[in-house]
Amino acid sequence: DNYWASLFPDVDGCTNFWTWPMTQRVRIRPKSYLSTPQPLYPHARNSTVAEYHIVYSGESSRYMGYQAQANYYGFLVSNNDHFGRWTRIMSAGQVDDLAQQFPTFYAKRHPFSRRYGPLNKADGIVKWYASVDRPKSEVIVLIDPDNWMTQSVRDIAQRVRRGQGLAQAAWYSGSSLLTKLWKIVCKERCNEQVYATAVPYFIHRDDLAVVGPLWKMYTLMLKERAEIDQAFSAQYRGLQIDWGAEMLGWNFACTHAGIRFTVLPRVQARDVDAPVSKRVEGEIRMIHMGRAWMPKGYEPAERWRHTEGKEWSYRGVQVWCKCNDTADKIYPWPVPEGTDFQSRITLEYLKKSQEKFGKIPDSHLRPRNYHEPLA
Repeated sequence: DNYWASLFPDVDGCTNFWTWPMTQRVRIRPKSYLSTPQPLYPHARNSTVAEYHIVYSGESSRYMGYQAQANYYGFLVSNNDHFGRWTRIMSAGQVDDLAQQFPTFYAKRHPFSRRYGPLNKADGIVKWYASVDRPKSEVIVLIDPDNWMTQSVRDIAQRVRRGQGLAQAAWYSGSSLLTKLWKIVCKERCNEQVYATAVPYFIHRDDLAVVGPLWKMYTLMLKERAEIDQAFSAQYRGLQIDWGAEMLGWNFACTHAGIRFTVLPRVQARDVDAPVSKRVEGEIRMIHMGRAWMPKGYEPAERWRHTEGKEWSYRGVQVWCKCNDTADKIYPWPVPEGTDFQSRITLEYLKKSQEKFGKIPDSHLRPRNYHEPLA
């Protein structure tokens, strides 16, 4: 039998079974794996409690492997390890080999996670909290695997209070569609302001305990309706409800729970944002990596030139993209003078994290197809 997903009565409640993935057989286990410490997860054994805990959710795949490596490298070189902890929550039926190097809590899959991978963000958090390995730090910092830290976030984490978090503005901030959609799906506080926030999210541990299950509920609600109601899906396409349901689900869960947010500028710099000037590089706490360019006229870049991404050609010669299925194999190097901040951090972290931790080996725990995750 091939593993597909797991359900936990105290975590999942009543759950739909979908026509795909097709469930052929169910096995009942008398004891949940959440009731015993995970042997490879180190933080349950820590004798001290960090001020804040940085966490992201992902899977085990070729696509996610180098992201885990570079993300952890960024955590270390940005000095966030001085006062913080770092955890990769990995959704799969078993732990992978990278957990021996990078602090990993593995969360068994929800049935819908193979239809919509980003559900793992909320689902993994809920299972982390339901386990004996639950977080102890007072402040939780939620990021994505492609958020690579460049500066400490301690000063931001110190501003978190119960009921009051901090986050970056979402790309759809200011859209009237957000409030309109909230009025349709809301269960509580329907007249409250919806804060259009995006990662990184800085939130109190006790608030996340409340928000986590609601985040999962709203994400599933939005995705299930969008799948069967084409008019609904089309109406809110401007919010990217198909892929961005988990972001909207987060916003709605926080509104439902009564959590307010201070929206911060320039916490992260996206790869497709304007190049960051030298003057403000020190203010950026992390990048959102995706693509990397080298300056036009730099002849060695031609050996890595991509034919994809022509709309970004004004940035230079595109030499790397996480969208490319060779992204985990080819790291353009060295990085020349004049390379923009986001590209430089991306290429440096790829190269230097591999030098520090070693080349990620081929493994059955990371299927051959670039994006295919471990079940």
